[in-house]
Amino acid sequence: MVSNFIHRMTRPAAEKKSEKLIFAESLPTETKYFLQRNFPGRSIAFAEMKTTSKSTTYVATLNDGIQISFNENGAWEKIDCKMGVVPAALVPSSVAAFMNAFYPGIPLVKIEKSDVGYEVTLSNFASLKFNHTENVA
Repeated sequence: MVSNFIHRMTRPAAEKKSEKLIFAESLPTETKYFLQRNFPGRSIAFAEMKTTSKSTTYVATLNDGIQISFNENGAWEKIDCKMGVVPAALVPSSVAAFMNAFYPGIPLVKIEKSDVGYEVTLSNFASLKFNHTENVA
């Protein structure tokens, strides 16, 4: 009984998480500019703000279902175009070159930044990881 109590007392505190819908106008300016420039003709269906004790993330869902996640500074972290195509301007050049060489004609539908590089998903559901030097990891 006592050891159970001690075990519960020594567990790390759970990270506080919060998610809430926000008005599109409440997105960071950089985020709104990014969306206008890279996804013209689309509107924001809804936006969310997700907070933890460590960070804030914004998620914009466009009227065609595309979801883009941004960090608190407004830089994109993940772009999920579902079965659409990630805009070519957002794909690093060496990743695009690799895709053209080994997966020609297969659209890239999702790209995500990580601490070690990028992870991309193709329309055929293949998933590839690239390190920071943009080589296949």
